[in-house]
Amino acid sequence: MSGKPLITFVVPVYKVPYPLLRRGLESLGKQTCDDFEVIAVDDGSPDECGRICDEFAEKHSYIRVIHQKNAGVSVARNVGVDNARGEWVCFMDGDDWLELDTVAVAKQFITDCGDGDILIWDEYYDIGDTIKKNGFFGEEIEGTLSFEGAGKERLIDGILPPRVKKPTPMTLVDIGTVNARAYRRAFLLDNQIYNKPGLKRMQDNVFNLWAFHKANKVYYRCHRLYHYVYNETAATQKYTPDISNTMYFLYECMDDFIRQTRDEESYHQRLYLRFLKVLSRCFELNYANPNNKKKRKQRLKEAAADMERPLYKRCIENCDVTGQAFRIRLISFLLRHKMYRGMFALVRLNAVTRNARLKMRKS
Repeated sequence: MSGKPLITFVVPVYKVPYPLLRRGLESLGKQTCDDFEVIAVDDGSPDECGRICDEFAEKHSYIRVIHQKNAGVSVARNVGVDNARGEWVCFMDGDDWLELDTVAVAKQFITDCGDGDILIWDEYYDIGDTIKKNGFFGEEIEGTLSFEGAGKERLIDGILPPRVKKPTPMTLVDIGTVNARAYRRAFLLDNQIYNKPGLKRMQDNVFNLWAFHKANKVYYRCHRLYHYVYNETAATQKYTPDISNTMYFLYECMDDFIRQTRDEESYHQRLYLRFLKVLSRCFELNYANPNNKKKRKQRLKEAAADMERPLYKRCIENCDVTGQAFRIRLISFLLRHKMYRGMFALVRLNAVTRNARLKMRKS
């Protein structure tokens, strides 16, 4: 391809299993339309990932590789955006892959809806050998949807859901991801919308809160083009000793967004409710995790200290769980009354139940 590309794919790379990395890069190289480039950002990966990216770049002109010291996925994405030559930017994780007509379909989408700042399409979840359809709506949507003005609140609702027990029909789900969409690069730069450096989890959500808020128009079509490789066991079981600090930073970022854009009690309650669930995950991935080898007394002490941190404490004391599911009301009760042994028992029970479901799926 000669000249300036229409789309730049930014691919952060760090400790990606080699077969998955090769498959992802090959899926880009086999696109049916060549109006794109790839910026693979080797984020100081200590293995052979950087070399594999260089090998692809030597063989294919569509790939550029940037090597940097490890700084995290947010910085890697920002470096890719800053160095992109395309008018539009797409993000792709190093272990994921694309349908071979992704660029062609996206190019037509841009032609049809080029006055938008963000274009959204759908994805697949690859769970083991199973490929599952995943849509951002609860049902198949025909045609093109446009979100602008007050209508963009539906997008914000998909990241900070209203306080309802169950999603209603046509409720957006998983809309916070940066995958399976294109962002106008000038829009990102002009509005200084960057991934938050140092944010290790759910950085996509913070990025999209600001992107949806600032965008003039957002368009959606039900094209499934992106394959998200999902490792359910790893995502739910891995011992993560720094999870509390990570999620506290996330809380600060989301709280800052609310205070700057819509400082209303109803939105603070949305955040409280969401983080009540996050606090349960902190117990699951750290304090009560079976791979945490500290003595039980020490783990309980650390949990108690973390729950007293100002934002967590505010969430626990002020979250209104009226009408919520029993599990949410139970978590609220246990945390509000500082019954941390009860939280240990609850998350252990949840882990046993989840493992049983996983075995049933595999059988």
